[in-house]
Amino acid sequence: MSKATNRRQFLSQVAHIGTAATVGSSALGALYLSACTDSMAKPTQNVSQNNETHVLVIGAGMAGLTAARELHDTGVRVTVIEGRSRIGGRLHTSHTWSDLPMDLGASWIHGTRNNPITQLANRYRAERVATDYDSARLHIAAPLKAAGVTDTQADSMEALVNRALKFAAQSNTDLSLQQAVNQELANKRMSANGMAQLNFYLNSTYEQEYSGEADELSAWTMEDNETFEGEDVLFPKGYNQISDGLANGLDIRTGEIVERIDYTNAQQVTVTTTRNTFTGTHVIVSLPLGVLKKNVVQFTPTLPDDKRDAIAKLGMGLLNKHFLRFDKVFWDKSFDWHEYLHTDKGRWTEWVSFAKVNDTPVLLGFSAAKRARTMEQWSDAQIKAEAMDALRDMFGSSVPEPVAHQFTRWSQDPFAYGSYSFNATGSSNDDRESLSQPINQRIFWAGEACSSLYPGTVHGAHISGLNAAKALQKTLKNGSA
Repeated sequence: MSKATNRRQFLSQVAHIGTAATVGSSALGALYLSACTDSMAKPTQNVSQNNETHVLVIGAGMAGLTAARELHDTGVRVTVIEGRSRIGGRLHTSHTWSDLPMDLGASWIHGTRNNPITQLANRYRAERVATDYDSARLHIAAPLKAAGVTDTQADSMEALVNRALKFAAQSNTDLSLQQAVNQELANKRMSANGMAQLNFYLNSTYEQEYSGEADELSAWTMEDNETFEGEDVLFPKGYNQISDGLANGLDIRTGEIVERIDYTNAQQVTVTTTRNTFTGTHVIVSLPLGVLKKNVVQFTPTLPDDKRDAIAKLGMGLLNKHFLRFDKVFWDKSFDWHEYLHTDKGRWTEWVSFAKVNDTPVLLGFSAAKRARTMEQWSDAQIKAEAMDALRDMFGSSVPEPVAHQFTRWSQDPFAYGSYSFNATGSSNDDRESLSQPINQRIFWAGEACSSLYPGTVHGAHISGLNAAKALQKTLKNGSA
């Protein structure tokens, strides 16, 4: 594993329109997980436990399913309580197109080498296809092209942002990424074209990676995450192969929307849903950070101050996916990615072509952070119309209308309220550690928001689920709760 300066080392300088450019992975590939430490847990033998031990796992996303699987396989009685009518959480494979599964949530394994999700994919014999982030074509919007813009000036923009981050690192207080960049620009004159190139870099490299706006992202913690080496791969038949495999044989109660978690009694925990009341000896909470922020689940007693502070300080981001399906491929299918440099920040910056991945006429566009929130208020027709304006600018006026579409609106999902967490200005990985700590060795926590090394990723959620289960198993073995 290596320290990530940024998982999205995207477009190296593009010399001309149509030149292949280096792009980093879309954050959505690692996105949509359950809401915590990060060490890789080893397999555990059956633990000593009282026959009355009963663990309630709140949430059937990646973290919750992983924790439940680990406990179940070592002889612990587990019940998974899930509010949705399906499992997977922010890992969600749509079968709206019966012949073509589409992952509306997580898409990629980011870094296959030694990644635990690779091990799961091998176990469940899930087909994978690598995407090539050196395979990208840049398209420049007509006004910028008319002004003589021919590339993104990626090297220059990267250097500028790196100087800004160095400035921020020396500051006595945390700055947002945008504040740091503004300081770097304070004594410089940048043209409108230059600002478009800078905004393209910020959106592609940071906002779509971390799901937060540049003026929300902490500059202090921009380089604190870890990554796995190796390729980034997609699941042509859907990521649900992983969640379905983990869920096999588990006691999972769907449609149970949790309203209250009561741990007043030192010997048990009571979970009240809209339908039933469940009683257990321990609970693993894997609710997304967005749900925790909304306070839709009442904890009795109130959560400790450090945990509530962590929930408040960390950011819940948004990255939406917009799938357009066509009758046939009209774009250059030799590229995995198509990039769009526009004067409007974040306006259809990145597209993934499924023509090369699985030979289907589908394009996937992204919207991130504040722009994504704005677009969520639009109708599908409005989103599609703007997307088609971009595609016709990129590929020509003869581009046909799509025959079908699928759009996500993750911030409006009451079981997520966003896509995945980011370190907001003023927060740090210490807050993730605080969020991950058990309460009275009875309430345990799991999910990507708890992961200080791999936040916002499927593997981060998975590892946190393993570690929550390990911590609970240790408690049972020691008889400390």
